[in-house]
Amino acid sequence: MNTFFTCEQKLGNTIFTFSQKAKVLSTSPLNGGLTRHLSHAVNINCMNGSYECKMLGDTYEKDLAAHVHALGLSPSCTTALSTAAWTELRAIEEVCFRDLTVTAVVTGGIDSNGMHPGDPASYYEEDGNYEMPLPGTINIFLFINQNLTDTAMSRALMLCGESKAAAVSQLLLGSCYSEEIATGSGTDGIVIASNLCGTRTLTDASGHSKLGELIGKSVKSAVKQALLNQTAASGPRQFLLSARTARYKITPATLWEFYIEYREIFNNFKISFEMPSLLEQKFLTHNRTSNLVLCVSLYLHLMDQVRWELIMEPEAIREGKHLLIYGLYWKDGDFFEKAYPAKAWEQPGLLHFSLKEQLMYLLLLYIAI
Repeated sequence: MNTFFTCEQKLGNTIFTFSQKAKVLSTSPLNGGLTRHLSHAVNINCMNGSYECKMLGDTYEKDLAAHVHALGLSPSCTTALSTAAWTELRAIEEVCFRDLTVTAVVTGGIDSNGMHPGDPASYYEEDGNYEMPLPGTINIFLFINQNLTDTAMSRALMLCGESKAAAVSQLLLGSCYSEEIATGSGTDGIVIASNLCGTRTLTDASGHSKLGELIGKSVKSAVKQALLNQTAASGPRQFLLSARTARYKITPATLWEFYIEYREIFNNFKISFEMPSLLEQKFLTHNRTSNLVLCVSLYLHLMDQVRWELIMEPEAIREGKHLLIYGLYWKDGDFFEKAYPAKAWEQPGLLHFSLKEQLMYLLLLYIAI
């Protein structure tokens, strides 16, 4: 058990108290950077009773200081992160090796603010002013019971971020701002604390070191559990047609728009949807059809690889079409190729379809059966 810190819940916030002198590396504007004088770290729930973020100061640093002061702590000796997630739903993962103990405490939810590096920005800071982004944050508090050099602390911060990104991407959570797989949110924060009074000093937190392994394991596990606790993000939640296609904006609404635009092609095969609600109903009927979810997931990865310039679009279109026609089950053990005559795949209008449009076309053929 990691006795380097204690944890208590107060007024919806989590207060971490260091039992011994701590070296802290924090991304917070309140006593951020590398410090050696802090006694506390706090995870603040910034939501008020109407479920809106409430600022207690005219800057983020002053806001955090006001929250900390209200909890009876000294802002000069405390670092803090804020979140719209419920701090009571925090996940704790502790791993040990010999006399080394690493504890990750994480809160998180990124359904409204998931991002991938390089996504379009939400604001530009000018003279200290900026717009408040949508709520959605992963906060990581990492406690290490041994002393770390400054260099090792920096490396631990990097590995912490990598571990968080790996956990989010393994859940295939989409960015809210692009077609990419998210790696976190735009407001994530990290606090790393090591014990200045530890029995040994560690100089290496790389992925090859035992410390790095423990950081990776604890953070990945805690991030996944926190997202599960807060938003039910998990394999079962993600194993839905709607979840897999959402980041490409393929929804019943966009499928309806596509159907209206190319209605003449669909009418050739006696396919019609009288209203958007009927199309949505058919779409949701197949939301958990496992063969469909699996085939579409593989197809979407072709789309990812085209965007990443790992494969060429003509080859992806050819193989993606082959995957869905000969990989999707129809009925009575037959594949999708039996559902329509060959000319359904040879329409002249299909020749200019992009990889995404081809998927939408085949999805509409499928759900119309």
